[in-house]
Amino acid sequence: MAVLADLLSMDRATMGHNLRPLERDGLITIRVGREDRREREVALSHAGRSTEAKSKPSWQKAQACFEQEFGRDDALAMRRLMARIAELDLSS
Repeated sequence: MAVLADLLSMDRATMGHNLRPLERDGLITIRVGREDRREREVALSHAGRSTEAKSKPSWQKAQACFEQEFGRDDALAMRRLMARIAELDLSS
């Protein structure tokens, strides 16, 4: 869970709050870490994988529409800029 929070630029508590409804609805599983019992491992459940597969065409269509309206080069530039922003260390 900590690694996922870091990847999404969130603190661990926020990540936990965001994951609880997905766990409640059976879309993910959260279990105690295999190597470190203080860690939590997050995985898609069977229902989560099924939901992801069903929604993927809609996501791809939305991305294609965005690129068509925004422009492929500008969309790529925006994604690169967002990645750079997410990597900033703003703690100092």
